[in-house]
This record gives sequence, C-alpha cells and structure tokens, in this order.
Amino acid sequence: MSEELVFEDMGGSGRAEVIRLRGRLDARTAPLLIERCANARDAGRNLVLNLRDVQLLSSSGAGSLLTLTEEFREHGGCLSVAEASPTARVAIELLNVDEFLTLYDTDAEALSAQAA
Repeated sequence: MSEELVFEDMGGSGRAEVIRLRGRLDARTAPLLIERCANARDAGRNLVLNLRDVQLLSSSGAGSLLTLTEEFREHGGCLSVAEASPTARVAIELLNVDEFLTLYDTDAEALSAQAA
C-alpha cells in the first residue's frame, strides 16, 4: 500500500474544481491536503474532493476534511466529497463525520449541487 497521497486535478465547472485523491489520508498526509486546498479556499471557490482512490482514511484524515469544510464555509465557498471509496465511506460513517460532510455519489452530482 502506498504511503503517499497523490492529488489529481480533474477540472471543474464555474467557480468549482475537482481534485481526486489517491493513497492514504492520515496524520502524515492530512496537512498536505489542507495545504493543497488553500488556494481554492482563500479564493472563496467551491471544491469537490473525489475519494474514489483513497486506500485509508484515518481519524486525522477525517479531521482534515472537517477542518476544510469549516474553512471553506468561512471563506464563502463549499467543500463536498464525492465517490468515497468503501474504505473511506466506512471510516466517515464510523467516525460520524458524515453528519458534517456533504457526500455525493459522483463528481457531477457534487458540481451540480454546488452550482445551485
């Protein structure tokens, strides 16, 4: 299993962009995610994080998603999660963070909701 977290820009629509994450989102890589999202957050843009290829989501990784959700909201943007891998979805549900995250089955659904 890879120890790194890879970011893939998937484009976007309007004031929203999509980033696909691949690898492990844990205590070591969570700060990298927050740093990678800073430009979109500071510009008040919307962001969809596609978790289809996330192999591990630790409590620290889930915490970074909650942090980003709040930071985007404070900057006038919105953060959504799309296509969570089975591993990521189980972690999100076990940690009860699904109550605070906006989850979608596809990037297109997330982008459509953000445009509304």
